[in-house]
Amino acid sequence: MVGALLCYVLAPLAQLIRRIIGPSIDEEDDAAERCSESLRVETDARPVAWVPLGKDQTALLQEWLHGGPGGESVEERGANVDAEILPREAEEAAMTWQQAGDQQLAAAGWGDVEEPSVLAWHLSAPAWTPSSQGAKEGTPPPVWLPAAAQEAPSGWQPPPHQNASTIDWQFMSPQGTPQPVGGTMWHVPAALGMNEAPPNMLWQFQNEGNITTNSGQLTRTWENTTQRQGEDAGEGSPFEFTVMSYNILSQDLLETNCDLYSHCQPELLIWEFRFQNIMQEFDTWDPDIMCLQEVQENHYHQQFQPALQLMGYECIYKRRTGIKTDGCAVCFKRDRFSLVSQHPVEYFRPIVETLNRDNVALLALLRPAPPQTPDSGQDHPMLPDILVANTHLIFNPRRGDIKLTQLAVLLAEIQQLLQAAGGDAKPCPVILCGDLNSVPESPLYKLIRNGELYYHGMPTWKVSCQEDSSHQVCPRKLYGPLWPSLLRITDSCQYVGVCEKKTPGLLRYGREFLLQLRYSAPALQRPEHLELIAGVTDSIPEPPGDGSERYVSVPEPEDELFCKRSPTTIRHNLHLTSVYSHYQPDTGRPEVTTCSSGYGLTVDYIFYSAQPLPDKSGKGRRRYQDGALKLLGRLPLLSEHDVWMANGLPNALCSSDHLSLLARFGLQPCG
Repeated sequence: MVGALLCYVLAPLAQLIRRIIGPSIDEEDDAAERCSESLRVETDARPVAWVPLGKDQTALLQEWLHGGPGGESVEERGANVDAEILPREAEEAAMTWQQAGDQQLAAAGWGDVEEPSVLAWHLSAPAWTPSSQGAKEGTPPPVWLPAAAQEAPSGWQPPPHQNASTIDWQFMSPQGTPQPVGGTMWHVPAALGMNEAPPNMLWQFQNEGNITTNSGQLTRTWENTTQRQGEDAGEGSPFEFTVMSYNILSQDLLETNCDLYSHCQPELLIWEFRFQNIMQEFDTWDPDIMCLQEVQENHYHQQFQPALQLMGYECIYKRRTGIKTDGCAVCFKRDRFSLVSQHPVEYFRPIVETLNRDNVALLALLRPAPPQTPDSGQDHPMLPDILVANTHLIFNPRRGDIKLTQLAVLLAEIQQLLQAAGGDAKPCPVILCGDLNSVPESPLYKLIRNGELYYHGMPTWKVSCQEDSSHQVCPRKLYGPLWPSLLRITDSCQYVGVCEKKTPGLLRYGREFLLQLRYSAPALQRPEHLELIAGVTDSIPEPPGDGSERYVSVPEPEDELFCKRSPTTIRHNLHLTSVYSHYQPDTGRPEVTTCSSGYGLTVDYIFYSAQPLPDKSGKGRRRYQDGALKLLGRLPLLSEHDVWMANGLPNALCSSDHLSLLARFGLQPCG
């Protein structure tokens, strides 16, 4: 009797207590082990990526198996929920998670990867309905998804079918924001040998003039142009030389704007590493002329100039005015060129509103050296001098008026130096390099290439087109003239003394000059046939008595009285065209020269003198053919996609936020 009572009362009571307390710790560990083992499955004879589960993740899994986050507690559910989870159900749940993970891997381009490296995972809501056991109805369980399927940093896309060993993936938060690990974000892993390799071993060669990384993500190969292939043998052998334009990124500017380079490993931004990399790039390409921007003054005098002199270069430098510590440098090989003259240009003019920034330019007139031959008595053809101009215009995308005025000053200085070098009797080719902070086909670019720009009423942000500010309600607009006459620069971007001489017999006077004649003796005499009108012509002008009746000369140059000004148009006659076409010929993607803050642009250029062809299209776009200066080859630029595949700029190979530009020219002898 007593035994039957204990059997029918205590047994159900023990089962109820077990349901209230839940499974033991050992049982939970066994269930977690079964779930982890169930992830190692094979489907279609292909190994599936193993998803490692940590202690926290396993606990979260068990939480779902026993109710799920946000669900009712065991006490609240009571006997309505069965807490006994069978091993088969755990295996089904794990299989469902693995299938969802495989779908995300395939969507991210990892479908064909066998045994990929361990990826970082995060939680995401699933698209399927959970079982009625172990979870509250309508509460979806968590699913582990690969970080690659989330939104990547702006301008960056995971490569399709990219081997997992080439990129070190970091943990992605549910919002898609990459969380830095150890102060870094996207980077090349140590397994590639990039971070431990000495700086002088980072560059590798495929063949002549090629650069590539071990992962094959950054390749630039010399491209020969059609001009060299179609060169006539009767024209003689040209004087060949190469020109580089490179914004090397001042270390002071890098540290001031460090938020722009948060995607870089900190060790890649150290100046010692960057200097070695930049010097290695100089040594790799071995250009005859280098136009460098953002060269820090102390680095130039203490490091660049001594090192380049040992490499056979002669260097000249111009620091920016004001408190800025960087400037422009022009370096050339002593055995290829000699310096005829140099002319630094400062854009800052305190009396001109559109010239109130501290940018500079540097002009160098170079004379090619005759080739060294065993027969010293042999006559060599005479080669014309080359004018190399290097500049860095203001960055501010909304101050196109300053950009245009700085460019006008530069073009006027170039034409003045050309006039002093011989003018039309001794033509001198021009090579214009620099960071112009304007994109291709922008109005500033068209002014250089087409030689003319109608700017009246144009928004200032549109001059460079670096950013779209069309949303502004009242944007600043351009109205002429852009600079005052006291600057003595005409709308043809020439100084007054250089422009055309005045026409004989035709006089033009300025307002200041005419105001000096208000109280002169002839002005105070009444004309004989002037009709007498009371209160109008019956009085004689009386001088104010402050001395203004005396003739006072206004300090205005005489030549300025004959300077024509236009309120709508500026132009020049240098006939310049770009080395680059700004689009990749094989893919059609736009080329970029800088890519650091989430997007890529072309802002660096090499322009050179060419002969214009008649414009038959009527669209105002000039067409050119090579003249005395022939373009023989160039180093192709990269697309934004290519740059972000190498982790943007700067990276382990390129230690600046700009790419270097390189062109090979052939200079024909005179006459």
